[in-house]
Amino acid sequence: MLDENKLEQEDAEKEYKNNFKVREVHLKDDYPFYNHNIFFVIFSKIIILLTVIGCFIAKYLLWGFKKTGKENLKNIKGAITISNHCLIQDAFINVPSVFPKKMYVTMLETNLGFGLASTYLRFCGAVPIPRDPKLLIKFFKQTKDELKKNQFIHIYPEGHLIPYSDHIRKFMPGAFHIAYTSKVPIIPICFTFHKPKGFYFWKKKPMIHQNILKPYYPDYSLPKRECIDKMAEDLFNIMSDYFNKHSEYTLNK
Repeated sequence: MLDENKLEQEDAEKEYKNNFKVREVHLKDDYPFYNHNIFFVIFSKIIILLTVIGCFIAKYLLWGFKKTGKENLKNIKGAITISNHCLIQDAFINVPSVFPKKMYVTMLETNLGFGLASTYLRFCGAVPIPRDPKLLIKFFKQTKDELKKNQFIHIYPEGHLIPYSDHIRKFMPGAFHIAYTSKVPIIPICFTFHKPKGFYFWKKKPMIHQNILKPYYPDYSLPKRECIDKMAEDLFNIMSDYFNKHSEYTLNK
């Protein structure tokens, strides 16, 4: 029997295809998931800087944005960051969290099929998760190598986007598998939604709060499967409890 997340992911991909003209994506065997070509790196820095500036303006003038927990990133070097995937623009909110350091953000391989938009995402730090098992092994290896270089890599454990979801959805194990093999902390980021007020009285959509929670340090002395399962359960509970307590739009409100 297929797991609920897999069924939802298939529905999400169908929805993409129904609403956009998506070209088919076939990654080559030598595809650079983390591109260190000097020209790519330089242009990437320029694009990220412009994105951070543009996102700053949009966050505070249009979205009613608020950020809490910046201090939880202090003295953190390489880490896996995770968040609920509930906004089209959530990657652009997460990337500036560690600026001027770079945050890589994983995405569905099919998201490379949107032409110039996909190219822009790549320069911003997007990394496709391949469907081909052989390339998936390469992806995991390169991701582990980047974490050894103290990079930040963002993974959506819910798997796919559901805009303004009113709850934290079940987590898939990929992020926690990478954390286990790389022995790095995990930083949970929880987006919550709030009723428009004050300057933002005119907004129809909820105001967005980004909450950077305390780093989670797994017990890596546990057997691999037990540790991965415990990470997924603990972090799901941490983020669910925070979301249900602080968001003004939840299943129970």
